Amino acid sequence: MAIAESHDTSVIESVERIRAADPDDMLGRIKDLPKQVRDAWAIASKATLPPAYADVRNITIAGMGGSAIGGDLALALLTEELKIPAMVHRDYGLPAFVGRDSLVIVSSYSGNTEETLSGFEEARKRGAKILAITTGGKLVELARASNYPVITFSYKARPRATLGYSLGLVLGALSRLGFVRDLADDIEAALADLAKLEERVHEGAKTNDAKKVAIELFGRVPFMYGAGVMGVMARRAKGQWNENAKNWAAFDVMPELNHNAVVGFPHPPIAKEALTVLLLRSDRDNPRHKLRFEVTRELLDRARIPHKTLQFAGRNMLSEVLQMVLFTDYVSFYVALLNGADPSPNDSIDFLKDRLAKG
Repeated sequence: MAIAESHDTSVIESVERIRAADPDDMLGRIKDLPKQVRDAWAIASKATLPPAYADVRNITIAGMGGSAIGGDLALALLTEELKIPAMVHRDYGLPAFVGRDSLVIVSSYSGNTEETLSGFEEARKRGAKILAITTGGKLVELARASNYPVITFSYKARPRATLGYSLGLVLGALSRLGFVRDLADDIEAALADLAKLEERVHEGAKTNDAKKVAIELFGRVPFMYGAGVMGVMARRAKGQWNENAKNWAAFDVMPELNHNAVVGFPHPPIAKEALTVLLLRSDRDNPRHKLRFEVTRELLDRARIPHKTLQFAGRNMLSEVLQMVLFTDYVSFYVALLNGADPSPNDSIDFLKDRLAKG
């Protein structure tokens, strides 16, 4: 940890310095997570959805980036309740099984994501039941032109900073259509837990665990490990380090990582100086996963790879997930400031989109 400790950390020590380093107020978007979830649930509860949409044999959520991860988390949270196959599709087109007896939820914050629009067009051609979730763009125009239901929301932010909507709207739609039970009580309990965590990690908190973790991880490449729903969280946290902190990061999922990743711990020697493994844990982890995590920690210790466990007690799994989202978002934000980076812009993605538009 000597690398991180040698850096100047004063930029995250005062509220004034933090806000000055965050001109587009990414911090405000992070704080809005509970508001987003509550708003999304209210919007979905009022949405008009055709009864026929409940009579399908499979569900596909088409999306990319921040719009897709909400679908991933929703399906992981509901895996023991959903009685039909459901998946997230991150690419052009759609899987071959999608047809007239399929529900395709097309999720795009901007409504202009080219891969997602490709999936929409394929679903339309195949006669699938389509539900669009977006703030506007081409997706709204195309969906309304074909009389498909659209759930719209208004919130100005980078897509990665709208997880409360991308998660809450999918949960709300699936509940409204009767695929799962009414989740209203779960959401209220989760948001109550989330409010308590916010008191401990906001920029002005005197004893701030999120700042402490950021300082530990500053100058390092984090590898996120998780199982089940926390496996999805590992992917989410990895993306936040990339986009917020402008920092290398990677993720892996238990138990698969026990069948390959653990063998790679010893080499190269620089790994000891460069990497920290974040173990994203849950009280509700499968008992065999719990044992696997303990043995994996032993193997990391043997290889002298630093590791840290993150875990939050919650009244339900949604609570644990939302707390992990909030905490890791705050940490990635603080790491951005330590890196001297503005957490909001995505210059590399903007460059890519510009080049693709010309190509």
